[in-house]
Amino acid sequence: MKMRALAVRKCFVSIFCAGLVTFCAAITSAAPSISPSLFTVSATSTRAVALESVSMRAEPFTLNSEGNFNPADPRTRLTLFCMNLDFLAGEPSSALTVDAEDAAHTIYPLKVEYVGAVPDFPGIYMIVVRLNDLMTANLGDVLLRLNLHGMASNRARVAIGQIGGGPADDSAPNPAPATPPGAPTSQTLAQFQAVAGAPAAVAGSDGVRFLEQATWGATEADLAHLRAVGIQAYLNEQFGLAPENVAKGSNYPDLTFPLDDPAQGCPGNVATCVRDNYSIYPVQKTFVTNGLTRQDQLRQRVAFALHQILVVSGLNPIDRASWMTMYLQVLDRGAYGNYRTLLQEITLNPEMGDYLDMRLSTRTNPNENWAREVLQLFSIGVNELNLDGTPKLDSQGVPIPAYTQTNVNEFTRLFTGWNFAPAIGPGITNWRDPMVPRGGTNHDFGSKTLLYGPPTPACPSTSGAANIACAQQDLQLGLDNLFNHPNVGPFIGKQLIQHLVTSNPSPAYVERVATAFNNNRTNPNQMQEVVKAILLDPEARGDVKTDPNYGKLREPLQYILAMLRGFNATSDGVIGSRSQSGDLPSTLDQPLFQPATVFSYYQPGYEVPGTGILGPAFGILSTSTTLRRANVANTLIYTGIPVGANNPTGTQLSFTSLEALASNPSALVDQLNALFLHGTMSAQVKTSIVNALNTIPTSDPNFARKRAQSAAYLTVTSSQFDVQR
Repeated sequence: MKMRALAVRKCFVSIFCAGLVTFCAAITSAAPSISPSLFTVSATSTRAVALESVSMRAEPFTLNSEGNFNPADPRTRLTLFCMNLDFLAGEPSSALTVDAEDAAHTIYPLKVEYVGAVPDFPGIYMIVVRLNDLMTANLGDVLLRLNLHGMASNRARVAIGQIGGGPADDSAPNPAPATPPGAPTSQTLAQFQAVAGAPAAVAGSDGVRFLEQATWGATEADLAHLRAVGIQAYLNEQFGLAPENVAKGSNYPDLTFPLDDPAQGCPGNVATCVRDNYSIYPVQKTFVTNGLTRQDQLRQRVAFALHQILVVSGLNPIDRASWMTMYLQVLDRGAYGNYRTLLQEITLNPEMGDYLDMRLSTRTNPNENWAREVLQLFSIGVNELNLDGTPKLDSQGVPIPAYTQTNVNEFTRLFTGWNFAPAIGPGITNWRDPMVPRGGTNHDFGSKTLLYGPPTPACPSTSGAANIACAQQDLQLGLDNLFNHPNVGPFIGKQLIQHLVTSNPSPAYVERVATAFNNNRTNPNQMQEVVKAILLDPEARGDVKTDPNYGKLREPLQYILAMLRGFNATSDGVIGSRSQSGDLPSTLDQPLFQPATVFSYYQPGYEVPGTGILGPAFGILSTSTTLRRANVANTLIYTGIPVGANNPTGTQLSFTSLEALASNPSALVDQLNALFLHGTMSAQVKTSIVNALNTIPTSDPNFARKRAQSAAYLTVTSSQFDVQR
């Protein structure tokens, strides 16, 4: 690589140092607001300065290079040149991502293999990228873009196979400066987090961005408080807030367990009795009420993310609020606790034991459901991972499986012999307490070979108390084996980033979060440190992100709750229950606490078709659910949800503050833009909304309410609100 760098320096000198227009960009060490700057060949061309990395030849580029340093991988590598790479001190090149778009608007991620400073040109960088395997021989022009910490560069043209064609230019020519800008002063991660956590960092739009990530939606009151104390103090406050049910570490109150038989528990099949005791209506109602009114918003966001990783569904047979409560309490405790503790609690949780059949698994009748899913979904995932979440590859470039069917079989044996604790009372199965060993000879008493390390010891005796002790010992050894596997940090960390911040975190972001996970394995508050790492990362913070692949689609519940909170709604919480006709989340394919499968409402690896990028929540977005989003917004904004048999007070939004600005449509839209879009509303969208408001004459006696509602509806049905950025 040193020889390559010297050759590149010579090319750089000849290409860049004669008569180029000076272009100096501000280099700061504050929150990430600097866009990378990709060089073009002149002040009149948008073609990138790009060289084939071995031969140093210019475009057009073939897909494969005969002189490649690795004969087993002849794919062509390109060398690009840029500035304004505001890396943290010691940050790996995996923080930088590169993509290319062709004439058909297909997006190709390009693997970054090297980033380095051009010798003697401080602040100027060379980047080596590998052409995507899906590119075709005569693709023509593609537009390349660099992305760092959510900030995108200009796009420049590169020819694959032949020059010409490709998408239209969307960036101006960007030649290199005649004078190098000088190398930036890099911050350490700790220095960055100290700056990002201070009150001054959220004086602008990043305050709302943070609240979108850490709460169910920004409110004016929360924003004012955040700006007064800063992110770090806000996080500490959140971690210190006591939940409603202090004894259980949860916002879900303990419920009375009804008789198992509904006919006996609700004689005469009284509707309200059935609803409150034999459906999950009460916990759905509690969830929405908590999201709207309780201060410990962060616990709720993290717990719901964990619900989508450690899935139990409230569909038949686990369709009672009293049963689901125990599972939800585990997630609330786990949101700020240690993941090893959470793994044990979820393993012995009776709802999970029934959902994935562990309580039915015995030595003579083993069931592999729990063993398979705890490996695949709850701990290590299907492939071996690097610390940055990228898959480890074998010599043929194929991902290495993290476990085999033999491993599943061994863990199945390890988890045998458990069942519900003794009944709470006559006719009431114990869905409250952790599962217990069955005893007898129900636990497999032989030695088990786990993922790594020595086999577990065989039981000294095959039955009775020894079998119980062996079941307990095996469970501890098995969960330790899973928890200490190097996959867990990146596997769980990446999914939490996806739920809170962005669907496509860079490998460097995943690595920083996984490192926080690993460094706090023995910390009882491990997840607090993980959440801090997620929310105080350079990729999370900043007033605006310009990388078009950055952010996440607001899942239906987040979409709905953001409206309720932003418009100061009053609600009984009954918007997410199938026990009444206005079940808004279900109409958007996210029935609250009732995912269709153990893979949750949508899968974390779902790719948006034709883009090559992850967009998990897009997995439940279709033409019909897109239209229903608008209908949900219309319902909440224009009518609300009236009082009914299952709706004690209904749900109504408040537009008082917007109505006060109705005579000034521009100011009204600005307020919506600040709170709901953190200042990212385009000028075109603002003009369209203002024009629409002006069609409502002030002579109309209800013009203030109509303008407020129209502006609210047009804002929350915009694509800029749909995607949290």
